Amino acid sequence: MTTQTTKFLIVCCINALVPLIACAAEPAAQFLRPVVSEEACPLVVIEAPTRDNHKATAVIRTPPGNDRRPAIVFLHGGLGSLKLDVLKKDVLFQPNQCRFLAAGYVTVAATFRPRSEDPQTRDALIDCLAVIDYVKKLPRVDPKSVVVFGGSGGGSLAMELAGETELCAVAGGEPANVLFTGMMNKEQRDPNELMDEPRKHYTPELRKLTEAKISKINCPVLIVHSNLHPINNINNEIVIPAMRAAGKYYEIIFFPEQQHGFYNGYVHAVGMKVYDTLSSFYLRHIATKPKPIDSSLIKFEPVVHPGPRVERDPSAKAKRAAIYEKAKQREKAAPQVPKN
Repeated sequence: MTTQTTKFLIVCCINALVPLIACAAEPAAQFLRPVVSEEACPLVVIEAPTRDNHKATAVIRTPPGNDRRPAIVFLHGGLGSLKLDVLKKDVLFQPNQCRFLAAGYVTVAATFRPRSEDPQTRDALIDCLAVIDYVKKLPRVDPKSVVVFGGSGGGSLAMELAGETELCAVAGGEPANVLFTGMMNKEQRDPNELMDEPRKHYTPELRKLTEAKISKINCPVLIVHSNLHPINNINNEIVIPAMRAAGKYYEIIFFPEQQHGFYNGYVHAVGMKVYDTLSSFYLRHIATKPKPIDSSLIKFEPVVHPGPRVERDPSAKAKRAAIYEKAKQREKAAPQVPKN
């Protein structure tokens, strides 16, 4: 049994024995999400000024009351920006965002300038830093209890943020560290070849860049991943070993046979387990603990996906299927999961 599998089982055992600070007793938790009305917790749209005279957009929801709270900043995946209506849908429908709000966190869903033309631009990172700085100054937020969760491309940004500003902890759902390592850039914008054979493209210059970024990380890091998407090859073969070599505090939680994006919570029972894992991780590192929203303000509704967040190439589904099939074949040929 690998270290990751062992750790995953330990987390499950802890969750079974020690109740986490969670949203009211959630019935049939793996199929429902807690819903707090917009009247009780309004959606507040903010535009945080950036250091380069831009404005970064985010949607914030704050639990009722006057006390200080921890805050969690969610960073979406992909290289593009999200439209405001899509960002609001994430806040209202994404199960794990709903769960953190019900648990008593100030929840922040941020978007950022696109990286499609230049995957290595710092624009997106600058936007995220501006949002975090804005959130830390909110009267209801304890600035010493701010954490970040990012999925895929947002996970790569979370890794960057861990070395760029003071945070209690960051977590990434299958972080697209093809960006963090600098492999994906103006000259090489197609990540598929890079993800398939990352060591082949990991030049001494990129190693130096990656190790310099990792050396700056100053908070605990959690990586939640599975074994189907080749995006994990870079983490398994390059980033995690580099973090271990640098002596950084990190945890790896492995959820087998899950498709990319499972960490957002739409995949029923697994989504709830991801929430429990994240909640347990953050609770160990924040100073101000969350207080669950009064159960009278919470109702439970079925987990439903609000629909596509971005326009997709009609051939994207076939391409994704091919990527997963190739990853399965690769795993069969050389199954290995890095040891923590």
